[in-house]
Amino acid sequence: MNLLQQIKSDRAQKKKKEFLRPTLFNRVSGLVKEYGLEESFLEKLESPEDFLIEEKAEFARVRRKQPFRIPLFSLIEKNEYVVTLAIIDKINNPYLEFAQTPEEIALSKLLFDLNPALGAEKLESYHFETLLLYEQAKIDIKELTHRKPMGPGREKSSLENERLLQDPLEKRIEQLQNFITKVEGSQVI
Repeated sequence: MNLLQQIKSDRAQKKKKEFLRPTLFNRVSGLVKEYGLEESFLEKLESPEDFLIEEKAEFARVRRKQPFRIPLFSLIEKNEYVVTLAIIDKINNPYLEFAQTPEEIALSKLLFDLNPALGAEKLESYHFETLLLYEQAKIDIKELTHRKPMGPGREKSSLENERLLQDPLEKRIEQLQNFITKVEGSQVI
């Protein structure tokens, strides 16, 4: 390849179309406008646990994300602008970029605190509530398996007590494993 062909090739690569991606501000302002979020929403962000619909993983359903069309450019009023900036300032984590509902805005902080290493594919596909319950179920299983009594050489009375404790423990572990399997079986994770 001669110099002229190299220059033409380089220029052609530079001219490739780059798609505009909405900024974090545009995403959050789109949510503020779409859901009519006001300053009262900022107070609700103080306790994001209130946004959890399902508190127990074994009863939860796997929630997929609903499509939300993000505006490329933001056309909002002054009060919406103030709320948007306050949300971005208050939440301030990378998962906010994937939020598609007010619930996800609130849950993004809890999810990020629980596991800051989730991939974009998971965050784009599953509702944050499902991911939060999924991550918590994995942690709970580890804790519960460490609590399981093991090993010979225990007294008879303590063995009976352990057996009584072990049945609900094993049942809970099985419920959590079923939820994890349900989430993992629904594709992306």
